[in-house]
Amino acid sequence: MTDRRLLILRTALLWILLELVAAAQVRSPTGELVLWSWTRAAVAPLLYVGDAVGSFVAGTITGVSDATALVVENNRLQRELETTRAMNLLLRDDMRARREVETTIGLIPGLAASAVPGRTTHRDLSRGRLVAVVAAGHRIRSDTSAVATGGLIGRVIRSEGRRCWVEVITHPASAVAVQTPDGEVQGLAVGSDPAEPGTLEIRYVPRHANLLRGDEIVTSGADGVHPPGIPVGRVITVRESDRPFLDVRAEPAAQPATARVVLFLHGWAGPPPPVGSRP
Repeated sequence: MTDRRLLILRTALLWILLELVAAAQVRSPTGELVLWSWTRAAVAPLLYVGDAVGSFVAGTITGVSDATALVVENNRLQRELETTRAMNLLLRDDMRARREVETTIGLIPGLAASAVPGRTTHRDLSRGRLVAVVAAGHRIRSDTSAVATGGLIGRVIRSEGRRCWVEVITHPASAVAVQTPDGEVQGLAVGSDPAEPGTLEIRYVPRHANLLRGDEIVTSGADGVHPPGIPVGRVITVRESDRPFLDVRAEPAAQPATARVVLFLHGWAGPPPPVGSRP
């Protein structure tokens, strides 16, 4: 630094010092020291900035806290909504199940008081099985008829506690004694073969039988397992064959794939003994 510049710097510092000394002694018209007024004026922007920064930080903290509270509340409301939706689905399913029970009971007059409803919990249609659960305190015997919406769905082949395993009528090993509602045509409905899955074959229908497509087939009660008069299915094909019987196929009245409720007819003990028979 040159001597000239140094002299100017010292002069400026001296002048500032003298101004400060003068300001420390001179008062404003309001009686306040001028030096204090200068100091306050210089600090005021810093204080303003500090207040602004403090307000911003406080607002940010409040905003983050409010946002966190909103997220928590939103999650809670979302869980409540999902719970409500699940309950609505369960209620709808229960209402549909109740309607199925009422419809199914109407198929078998006189058995409503003794029939036991069960809720379908598992289906294995490839093996011709389904599992239904009954209320506590009920014991369902094997070979008990099982009815669903539309008609006969099968028979109980095993039961453990509240669970009942049902063999559906479309299973190849199933056999149900059937007839037309007027009793003029009788036969045996057996489960479908792999060539025509989901259908019933009505065997032992004589060639001269008056049976047409669309005719209803019901249980006859001759097998001693199923009560008479329960819908089993409707005829879909009637063909001549080289045997002494017609080749008859029927569509099941009850659909195992959609049945929610199964009605177990444990109050039916088979047909009464012939008149005059010994006990």
